[in-house]
Amino acid sequence: PRGGCSSSSLVPACLAQEGGGGGHSCGSLLQSARSDWCSRSEGKGWRQRRKKASLLSSTTATSLSSVFGSRSVRLGLGSIEKGGAMVADRHGSGQIQRRGSDDAGFFNWKRRGKRYRAYTQMRAMMQKGGFLLLWVAVGLDVIISIMGHPIAGQALSASIVSVYLLYTISLRRLVCNFWFTVIDFFFREISVGGETKLEALRDGRATIFCVAPHVNQFIDPIVVMKVVAEQTQRHVSWMTAAKTMDRKYIGAFAKALKCIPVARPDDMIFKGTGTLTVEGDKVTGHGTKFESEVQKGAVIKVVLSKDVTASGKVLLVHSDTSISLSGPMRRTVRKAKPVHDLDKSYNRALSPLLTILVFASSFLVCVIVFPMFIPGRFLMLEYMLSFQVSCLSTHLIYATIRDGIPHSASLGEYVRDNLISYRGSGRGKKQGGDEAKDGTDASTPLADEEEHCDIGDQKPYTILPFVDQSEMFEQVHEALLSGKTIGIFPEGGTHDNTEVLPLKWGVSVMVLGALARCPPGNLAPISIVPVGLNYFAPHKFRSTVSVDFGDPIQVSEELVNQFRNGSKEEKQEANKGVIDLVLHGLNACTLQAKDVRTLQLFRTLRRLFVPKGERLSVTDNVALTQGFAYGFDRIKQDPKVKEVMTRVSEYSDMLLQYKVRDHQVQRFRESSPSKKRNGVGGAAKTEELVPKGLLSLTLIRLITASILCLLLLPWWLCLAPAGLVGRVISDVQAKKVQKMSVIGTWKVLMATAVIPLLHAGYTMCFWSALGQVAGLGWLFFAPICGLIAMYSTEDSIRILQSLNGLWLLLRQSDIGQKLYEMREELHKQVRELQEEQHWLDSLDKKTRSSLDRVQVFQDTTNVTDKLALEKGVDKKEQ
Repeated sequence: PRGGCSSSSLVPACLAQEGGGGGHSCGSLLQSARSDWCSRSEGKGWRQRRKKASLLSSTTATSLSSVFGSRSVRLGLGSIEKGGAMVADRHGSGQIQRRGSDDAGFFNWKRRGKRYRAYTQMRAMMQKGGFLLLWVAVGLDVIISIMGHPIAGQALSASIVSVYLLYTISLRRLVCNFWFTVIDFFFREISVGGETKLEALRDGRATIFCVAPHVNQFIDPIVVMKVVAEQTQRHVSWMTAAKTMDRKYIGAFAKALKCIPVARPDDMIFKGTGTLTVEGDKVTGHGTKFESEVQKGAVIKVVLSKDVTASGKVLLVHSDTSISLSGPMRRTVRKAKPVHDLDKSYNRALSPLLTILVFASSFLVCVIVFPMFIPGRFLMLEYMLSFQVSCLSTHLIYATIRDGIPHSASLGEYVRDNLISYRGSGRGKKQGGDEAKDGTDASTPLADEEEHCDIGDQKPYTILPFVDQSEMFEQVHEALLSGKTIGIFPEGGTHDNTEVLPLKWGVSVMVLGALARCPPGNLAPISIVPVGLNYFAPHKFRSTVSVDFGDPIQVSEELVNQFRNGSKEEKQEANKGVIDLVLHGLNACTLQAKDVRTLQLFRTLRRLFVPKGERLSVTDNVALTQGFAYGFDRIKQDPKVKEVMTRVSEYSDMLLQYKVRDHQVQRFRESSPSKKRNGVGGAAKTEELVPKGLLSLTLIRLITASILCLLLLPWWLCLAPAGLVGRVISDVQAKKVQKMSVIGTWKVLMATAVIPLLHAGYTMCFWSALGQVAGLGWLFFAPICGLIAMYSTEDSIRILQSLNGLWLLLRQSDIGQKLYEMREELHKQVRELQEEQHWLDSLDKKTRSSLDRVQVFQDTTNVTDKLALEKGVDKKEQ
C-alpha cells in the first residue's frame, strides 16, 4: 500500500505491516487514506470533502483501536488532527517527527513521552468509566471514616471528585454558565427579537455577529453570548482588546471564553519626547527621538486647543529630528454643545475618601448605641449589625447627593430615565471610540471640520504607534474558514450616545479576506448577522434588555473578486460596500435618536399609542418605539406633528413633576372621586362625591408596603455593603474614563467579588454567636431566601411607586383628572396621526399584526364600556 489505500483495505494493510515488521506506520497509512479519499472527491465542495475526510479518519482510528490498542490510536488521531505526515518508530523508542514542520511541540515524546502516555490513559479511563470513580470516592470516604479518620476520608474523596470534574466538565462551558447566571440576576428580562432569522445558521456555516450600540462594556458580549447559545447552541469568540486580555483576572476569563486579542493603537498611545514644528509634510523635531519612538505608519497627533487637533501619518523617518508625512497635517475642529460637568451624575457623587468618613461616623454611632439593646454575648452580631446599618445609611446619603433624592437603584427608575443628565452625560465622537474629557455633550451629533494646517510654534505631541494586524486577521480567517462563530463590536469601543457611531472596517476586512482565500465560484458560506442591543436602563439592576437580530448578510462574489484582484482604491470600495450593508442592518434592529430627550419622547409616544390595559412584550415595545423613531424624520415638518410632540413633551414634564407614571394615569379614572348626576328636564349637573374606596385602597397598599419592607429589611441590610461598594467603585471608574458605559460592568464585577465574601463573613458571625446549627443553616439556606427577597423587593417597589398616584388623587384630584384627560386626548391625536401620516409604516408584519389585534380589541372594549356606563346611569336614575 505505498500508493494510497481505501478505508476497506486500510486495516488489513496495517495488520500486514505490523506482522511483517516493515513499510509504513499507522499514522502514515491514515494520512495516505485521507489523501486518497480526498483525491477521489475532487468534484465536490471543499467543505464536504473536509467533513467526510475527518469522519473517515475518526472511523478508521476507532477500528484501529480494537486491533492495535491505544498507541496506534494516538498516532492516527495525531496525524489526522494536525494534518501533516508523520513517521513513527514502531520499535517503542517513543520518537515522533513531523515532516514539513519545525514545531514538534505536543508530539515530542522523547522529552515527555511517559507523562503524555499516562495522561492519555487517565483521560480515556475518565471518559469510559468516570462514574466508577465517584463510587470509589464514596467508598473510601465511608471506609476511612469508619476507621476513625473522617477528615482524611472526606479530603481524599473530595480530591477524587475534583479530578473527575476537571476531566469531564469543559472550563469554557463552566465559565459561560457562571456569567450567564450572573446576567440572569442582573436583568429582570432578556427579550429576543428576530430569532427566526437565525434558522439559516443551523447548517453550520461560519458567522460574524456585529453588535451595536456598545453601551455596556463587558455586559454586552455576555448578553449576546447567552442568547446565541440558547438559540443556536453556538459559542461566540469575541474580538477583544489586547489591553483587556492582559488584565490579570478579566483576561483569564476572556482566555477561557476563547476571545481573540486585538491590539489597538489607541490603547498604546504615548507622549513623544521633545516638541515639533510642521511645514507641509515636513516635521522638524526639537529634542526629539524619532528614530527610536516613531516608525512608518504611525500617527502623530498635536493638540492645538481645547477643541482643535492636528494629526498626520508618518511616511518616512529621516533622523531623530526629521520626519516626512504622507501628506500635510489635517486640522480637526470639533463642535459640540457644552455641558457642565455637574450634569454628569458620577461627577456629583461623593469622593471615596468622603464616603469612607461618612461610613466611619455612622459605624462609630452604631457601635456606641447598639450595646444598649444587644446583650454582650452577641458581640459578633452587634458588630455585624453596626456594619450593615452603617453601609445602608451611607448608601442612602451617597444616593441622595448623587441623584438628588434618597432612592435605591430600582426605586428611582422613572426619575433617572427622564433626566437628561443621567444618560446624556456623553462624550464627543473620536477615532476608535475614545472619550472626550472636555465636558461636551455627545447626545447631539458632532460636526467635525477638517483642513490642512502648518504648526509654526513648538508643540508637544503624542504618538499612535503602527500596529501590524496581519497575525490577528490570519487567526480570524482560519476561524471563519473552519466554520466558527465570531463576535465583534464594529464601533470600535464603548460610548454613551443614543446613535450608532461610525463603523470601523475591521469586519469587512475579516469577511472579504476569508472569502478571498476560497477558489472562485466556490465561496465558503459566511454570514454577517447584525445584532441590536436595546436597553431600557443599561446600568440599572433588574432592568430589561432586548436583543434584536437582523437579516443575515451574504457578501456577493463581485465584492470578493474586487477585493481579491482590485487595486488599493477598489479594495477600499469593496470594504465600504460591506460596511454599508452592515450599517443598514444595524439601523434596522437598533433604537436610535438624535438625543436623549427625543428618545424619551418616542417612548412616551409608544406608551400613548398602546391601548389601555394592554401590556406588550419587551420586543414589541422596542419595535414600536423604533417605528416612531424611523417615521419621525419623514413627517417631522408637519404642523400637526410638531404640535403633538410639544404636547407630549408637556405631558412628560408633568409626569416627572408629580412623580407618577403613565400606566398609573391610565387608572386615574377608575380611582378618581366618583360623581353623581342631578338635573331636571334633561339639565345635567355633576357634583363630586367623597372618594369611598380611594382612601381605603391607599391605606391597604401603605400597610402592605410597610409589612413587606419590615420583612425585607434584614436582607437589605445584608446586601447594603455590596450595593455601596459597587456604586462607589463604578462611579470612580466612570469618572476616570468619563463614560457611563462602564458603570454596569463594575457593578457586576464588584457584586460577584463582594457578595461571596459577605456570605462567608455572615456565616462566621452566626456560627460564633448562635452556634453550629445557625451557621450551617445560614450557609446553605440564606442564598435561597435572598433570591426570594430579591423578587419580593420588586413587588414592594411597585407598591411604593403606586402610592404616588394615589396620594396625588387624594391631595389634588383636579390634577389627576387633568392628566387623565390630557392623556386621552394625546392618545386620540397619536392614533389620528398614524391613520393620516402612516407614521408606523416601517413596522414589520409580525409586530403590525400583533398591534392590529390589540387595537381591534380596544375599540370593542370602548363600545362595551360606553354601553354599560349608559345602562348603569339609567338604572340609577330610575
